[in-house]
Amino acid sequence: MTPKEEIAQFMRGEYEQGGLAKTFGWYGVEWREGAFEIHWRATDAFTTGQMSVIHGGAITTLLDTAMGWATYTVLQDNENFATADLQVQFLRGARVGLLKARGMVVRRTRDLAFCEGARESIRCQVLQ
Repeated sequence: MTPKEEIAQFMRGEYEQGGLAKTFGWYGVEWREGAFEIHWRATDAFTTGQMSVIHGGAITTLLDTAMGWATYTVLQDNENFATADLQVQFLRGARVGLLKARGMVVRRTRDLAFCEGARESIRCQVLQ
């Protein structure tokens, strides 16, 4: 299946989700070439336990996923990718409820896609 076919399948809710995607239950909302938005209804199961904020690892996973799908939108049919470097800076915690993440491809070279992701005041840079 080509990247564009997988994106279409994911957007229709027909994508066979396994692993973390199944655990989180996020879903695609909108995409265009170089950009992808996913939503996730975060529950108490993803809080830190000590405080009622969503664990930073869960937020990082959400952002990495949004940026990964954004990267998928610019791939040729014979290409694939993996995150090579991920940096996150947290400004404040996210609470239980609907979280929206946007991934954007900032620059694409032959071997790398440089992406940026955002979830309200949480921003991160990723080198993929």
